[in-house]
Amino acid sequence: MNPSRRLLLKHLAFRAAEISPLDGLISSPADGERFVTWPEVADRSKRLATALSAWGVQPGDRVATLAFNDHRHIDAYFAVPCLGATLHPINVRWNLEEMASVLEHTRDRIVFVDPSLMDRAMALADRCPWIEHLVRMGPLETGVGPTAARAGVTITDHDELLQSSPPIADWPDLEEHDVMAMCSTSGTTGIPKTVAYSHRTTCLHTMAIGLTDCMRLSGRDTLLAIVPMFHALGWCFPYACGMLGSRLVLPHRDLRPERILDLLVAHEVTASVAVPTVWNAVLAALSASPGRWDLGHLERIVSGGAAPTASMIKTFRDEHGVEVIHSWGMTEINPVGTMSPAATTREEAALNPDQRLRHQQVAGRPLPGLKLEIQDEDGRRLPHDGETTGRLVVSGWWVAESYAFGHPDEECFGPDGRLDTGDIASIDDHGRMAIRDRGKDMIKSGGEWISSLALERAIGDFSEVAACAVVARPDDRWGERPIAVISLAPASSLDLATLLERLAGDFERWQCPDDLVLVDSIPLTSTGKIDKKALRARFPS
Repeated sequence: MNPSRRLLLKHLAFRAAEISPLDGLISSPADGERFVTWPEVADRSKRLATALSAWGVQPGDRVATLAFNDHRHIDAYFAVPCLGATLHPINVRWNLEEMASVLEHTRDRIVFVDPSLMDRAMALADRCPWIEHLVRMGPLETGVGPTAARAGVTITDHDELLQSSPPIADWPDLEEHDVMAMCSTSGTTGIPKTVAYSHRTTCLHTMAIGLTDCMRLSGRDTLLAIVPMFHALGWCFPYACGMLGSRLVLPHRDLRPERILDLLVAHEVTASVAVPTVWNAVLAALSASPGRWDLGHLERIVSGGAAPTASMIKTFRDEHGVEVIHSWGMTEINPVGTMSPAATTREEAALNPDQRLRHQQVAGRPLPGLKLEIQDEDGRRLPHDGETTGRLVVSGWWVAESYAFGHPDEECFGPDGRLDTGDIASIDDHGRMAIRDRGKDMIKSGGEWISSLALERAIGDFSEVAACAVVARPDDRWGERPIAVISLAPASSLDLATLLERLAGDFERWQCPDDLVLVDSIPLTSTGKIDKKALRARFPS
């Protein structure tokens, strides 16, 4: 195939430098906020590619990052895959053992490290003798991190490395099926698994999330990327902005809701992406300080990782004029699978806002290039009537075919190219998919299934509730029974009798929780999702 016809990241990610040369990204690392134009992004990436080549990086080699969302991380995001190597973002919230176990497979020789994480990187280098270079992505903060590594490891300053390296003359011509990145799952329901992304799948996925009926992202937007770049390539939004010429705001590590609101206002952000826990915290901050922040420029937010509640959608819409777009995805699908804007068809546009609310809460329609089906336990296709539930399977252009290094869950990949997602879902006659629960989170009580997700959505709408999780507790008589684990909103109270009374209109008594456990905070995974594993371990009986 002619190289110009191949789906390669180099043909997509640097488009902004040509069509929007005066725009770029705003980065807020510890050493100060700065604006980097898209042509400067391209130049910095080419300089980094030269430096990596001088260190002997070859096509297929893995280059790790241990970093937050900032402009230096973007350098590696663009340079490593376009050079033909494999970008490997490491989850910064993993412990040392988790990091080392993944690197045991990937064998990254080079690790780009945020200055605040140098202690962790040095310990990792001690555990992983194949690590040769640590690249410190900015100056050390006062009192943070050592200055010397073990023998055989060099420590290089990121900015000095770029300054001493001329731009690469040309990006190499690669094959579109070459691996451009490896990412690991967040481990919400089990041991993290590593997935390989190719240039082809990433390009197709990036173009899909840039479509009008996805989230209406364009070169006129300013996007605040809150979702971590170490998680599933930051949902590919850095590449989408590089493709479209959108302004990109990168918040680094400080994700307090007040700081997020300050960034939204200061940079006139029009769109943003994060998980529901972030957006609920933002709403709480807005409620606590009315009038402090004017969100007049913010048009829409994407909430992924879990379903938004009706109250969250309505509060953003009615009090702040912001559209909430629910998105579902998985690391195994690069990762975005569906989005659910308020209206994508003439039929939906004719509905009033409250009529649209129901389909805004569901995961939505698959992006072009993906196909969703629901099946029974014997693999038979189930009807798309919006009521029947079954195991959700997905197939399409950017669905992985296997895990990179194998895993006990490998059987979820079917020989026909369909991936069993592990979710329980329904699909209606308009193609809208709704997640009913995770297969592993369904509660089987007396032979009947109870949806923990349905209970969480209902309880999460109570004004007294800041966060809620429903998990199974073993029961001698029924096998399992649900319990509700709740953190309360400030100055609020809630008891089990009140909880059951409110749920009675929508749930049978046998479906309702047997117990209410109040906690200071709900444990979260490294990507901001509720950690059901930790809760089940905490309440085993």
